[in-house]
Amino acid sequence: MPKYDAGAVSTSAIETLLSDLGHAKALGQLTWSRLRPQTRQAVIDVRTEVMDCETGMLRMYVADARPDRIHVQYLINRVPVRRLDTNETHRGFPPDMTHKHTYVPNGAESAYIPDDIPAVPLGPTVAPGTYRAVFEAFASECFIELPEGYWTEPGR
Repeated sequence: MPKYDAGAVSTSAIETLLSDLGHAKALGQLTWSRLRPQTRQAVIDVRTEVMDCETGMLRMYVADARPDRIHVQYLINRVPVRRLDTNETHRGFPPDMTHKHTYVPNGAESAYIPDDIPAVPLGPTVAPGTYRAVFEAFASECFIELPEGYWTEPGR
């Protein structure tokens, strides 16, 4: 289980951020880049009305060797208050299971199996529109409003 900065985000802030009370809005367009030579990432800035958590980002990354493993994070104060791993192995879950994590203020995180993320079939290719569908489902579950025209395809 990853450890993040303890106390970086309070329990009450997490509850607000992961609700419509956070008034979270993404700004601009999703920007793609190389995280590592074989890994692409996309980021978009997020602004909220939560004190000490006003700026953050949504980040998605995909390794070229396993495009069916999509990772999305809602980062605030450099910690993922919520993150998604599709088709990824996690202790306590079946292999290749899509799951989400929520940051806990002691620096740990809890994990659960979601029912709101589109299925991503295992395989060496991903159908057009899959990354966007997963990204939008994750943003919706985190109550983040995405602006019109925000999406750009990988590699742009």
